Amino acid sequence: MLTCLQELFYPTLCPMCQRGVDTLGAVCDSCLQQLPRTEHALMRGNKVEQYFQQFQPFHTMQLRNRFVRAGAWLQYSDQVATLIHRAKYSEQPFLAAFLGRQAAMEWLDTGFFDDIDLLVPVPLHPKRLRERGYNQSEYICRGLAEILHIPVDATNLLRVVNTHKQSLLSDSERKQNVKDAFAVTMPERWHRKHILLVDDVITTGSTLSWCIKEITPIRTCRISVFSLSTAR
Repeated sequence: MLTCLQELFYPTLCPMCQRGVDTLGAVCDSCLQQLPRTEHALMRGNKVEQYFQQFQPFHTMQLRNRFVRAGAWLQYSDQVATLIHRAKYSEQPFLAAFLGRQAAMEWLDTGFFDDIDLLVPVPLHPKRLRERGYNQSEYICRGLAEILHIPVDATNLLRVVNTHKQSLLSDSERKQNVKDAFAVTMPERWHRKHILLVDDVITTGSTLSWCIKEITPIRTCRISVFSLSTAR
């Protein structure tokens, strides 16, 4: 009853067109269909995958075989930027979870998520987490997990340096900003696991690259990457 009254007086509005949406959605169907898809799930060797394959830790064949796949669901655009900004900074983590669910449903039958053991969000520094109140990448993982039924591990990969906001930096500054910013606390937890690193947007790829650098010493761990969107 209370939920019905809340929807009557404070209806949920689509952040893109401001039309009302039902309680199960965060973006109306019309706007959702207009978001620019990448089709990366069906494109082996896509631009995102090529970037991480060329990343330094994978230059040796032994390590290269442990990188499995990468892709982003959406191409970064003004509309996508609006959604991600609201999910990160407007106290709307449910929007990140909603987008994660949508991506999982659309890619469910493509094989992209096959044999993934754990969903691992790119972490926030504890200070930033306290300020924001949540990690949007963890909520993306939660949305993915609802559809994929794959567990989320949000405690083993940590951000140990409180870096500057990447969005305020140039490409070269971004790479330096996140250098050595991450650590894996218990490597043994990921032995013989295939983990999927999850983030909201890939711009230069620096953040995910430094996450990968910390994970590659776990010799039996395989790594894939998923992002809601990419500017690459």
